[in-house]
Amino acid sequence: MNQGAIPDESPRNLLEQLLLQDALAGNGKGIQGGANNMLGDTPRLVAIYGGSPEHWYKMTSIQAFTIYGASVQVHWFRNSQTQENVECKFKRQYPKIAPKNL
Repeated sequence: MNQGAIPDESPRNLLEQLLLQDALAGNGKGIQGGANNMLGDTPRLVAIYGGSPEHWYKMTSIQAFTIYGASVQVHWFRNSQTQENVECKFKRQYPKIAPKNL
């Protein structure tokens, strides 16, 4: 398990930069976290960034762009008390290609 802070991932292109800006401007939604659905990363987040465990949430961007064939979303952690956003990363999902009939 990674014990330290995970640095933010930098956007690779303009579309990823726009997606990141939109997400961090408040256009994201919580996908896990809080008192009833604690994150596995909660102890690490509290140790590094502070706050109470029930205030940490994993977030995802509402929008997803298709960039070079991949569906791209932003994921990050947010402290709901301080509104601090940390450890932003891009989740790129490439479509599965069906095997060719031989």
